[in-house]
Amino acid sequence: MGGENRQSLLGKRLVTGLRQPNGWRIGSLLVGMIVAIGLLPLVAATLDLERRLFFAVHGICAQSHNLQVGGVQFPLCARDSGIYLGLMVTLGVIACRGRWRAGRLPPLPVSLTLLGLIVIMGVDGLNSTVAELGWGAVYPPRNDLRLITGLGFGVAMAVGLLLVANQTLLAPDLIDTTQAPIGSWADMGWVVGALALVVLAIASDQALLAWPLVLISVVGVTGVMTFAIGLPVSAFAGLSGRVRHPRQLLLPGIAGFLVTLLLLAVLARWKVELEVQGALPPPLVP
Repeated sequence: MGGENRQSLLGKRLVTGLRQPNGWRIGSLLVGMIVAIGLLPLVAATLDLERRLFFAVHGICAQSHNLQVGGVQFPLCARDSGIYLGLMVTLGVIACRGRWRAGRLPPLPVSLTLLGLIVIMGVDGLNSTVAELGWGAVYPPRNDLRLITGLGFGVAMAVGLLLVANQTLLAPDLIDTTQAPIGSWADMGWVVGALALVVLAIASDQALLAWPLVLISVVGVTGVMTFAIGLPVSAFAGLSGRVRHPRQLLLPGIAGFLVTLLLLAVLARWKVELEVQGALPPPLVP
């Protein structure tokens, strides 16, 4: 009887262990991610990804102040790279902290800080525009300032878009009205810490670290455009306040993504034509 009990107990532990997340699975995932990141430069060179991504988002921004990290030119300008990296990193932190369904505005001090980040980027953008027009800028524009102010704007953008998405699409009983996406200074600290890692990765000037950031920024801009198009499509489909499962957004998401690809192609073609005609300066093709 004792042997049977021990075997039964071992069997239960084995079944429980298979059902629970295992350390080896997490380790395998991390190893896979490291290998994938290590292969990115080789894959990018083989596919001429640097040039392809440059023209894929050619119509999004001027691409005259692009970051160069480890010999890799980012497809978006420094400010836009910061915006979409800030957006994606902030959403990642919010997800890791279990606040995807947050439906409450951040506390007033945090909200004012987010508003301040928007204003700071606006001031830096205005200063850069003034300098490019040949007028007296308050201070010399720099790519590091464009990047950092863009990151700050991306944080505010992430909070705003998440609240809009939740309040517009989610079923009311699924919205967590007790939580904000960033609900305290501690939450803001996690975001700032994650963004600091992004800045350090860029400052390291290593191609190995540049490529993941390049892809994240491109996913960010594509995702925002898809969301902007897919949101009214979802409303038209009668999904406002009725979404209970991600699969309900599959068709609006596909529609938004396809229209986004079309818009990116049209904008890029239009900009190339203006450059060929001399109406715009020639592109800084990598």
